Amino acid sequence: MRWFRKPAEVVSDEAASGLAPEPLQVSFEKEIVGIKLNSLNEAIADAGGVDGLETFIEALRSKHEVFAAIVAKGDAMDAQDLRTLAGLVFAVRRKLGSVMGEHQGALVDGLRDLVRADSGPDSRLERFADLAGEDKKLRRGFWDFGAEILHFADPEAVPLATRWVWDTGTTTGALREFIRGNDTLRSIPIGESLGAIEGARRWFFEALAEQGFYRDLPFVTDLVWVQAYSDYARSLSMSLGMIDNQFGAKQDPLELGVKLLGIDSSEGRLKGHDASLH
Repeated sequence: MRWFRKPAEVVSDEAASGLAPEPLQVSFEKEIVGIKLNSLNEAIADAGGVDGLETFIEALRSKHEVFAAIVAKGDAMDAQDLRTLAGLVFAVRRKLGSVMGEHQGALVDGLRDLVRADSGPDSRLERFADLAGEDKKLRRGFWDFGAEILHFADPEAVPLATRWVWDTGTTTGALREFIRGNDTLRSIPIGESLGAIEGARRWFFEALAEQGFYRDLPFVTDLVWVQAYSDYARSLSMSLGMIDNQFGAKQDPLELGVKLLGIDSSEGRLKGHDASLH
């Protein structure tokens, strides 16, 4: 497989992002990373019609290319660009479709500000989320939208900082699932800043290096995280049937993951493969 070489050669300055990581104050378990990788590979094998992990890497790479091309327009980005980006973000398609038109002008201006590197990415993401005003639910949606834009425009430089990855308000998210005994913890010292998420991501880069991965580490990390969150959400909701009703996971074990990563839409889907993944 194209990702492998000697672990000692894997994590380098070139592979690491340019965002300063905050020191990690929790202990993740490398064994759990291996378990989630195995679960992901088993789900891919069970789904059929998919040429292994590379299929998902290619889908995420295609999404990145769309985001990077639009963001490169800078202040020339317009409402159509906003709609294209929104169509590749599940949180927007699922929760914000009815309000996008109402906020379109402000969001276009906010999008231009979000990608304008005249201040730190944390403050730009905060300003983008603040477009929601006092509406906390809408703010969470705008936060996730902005976080995906920053990540997929430059996945090497910015980690995926959506709420399903980590939410300080509820201390839930994929990162929690890699802490042994997390169900007994009342607080987890992972901050909300991009630097905090990057500090965690650097640990995952090293853990994946030990598993033999050396290329596409941002995307492989995204996939491991989404597998962990999917397992958590499915376990939490299985008794009520919530995941089956909302995400179709009963038909396809990969459905929740590809939707959360936004590679199920017409522009970013796993092209040329079984329709159940779309």
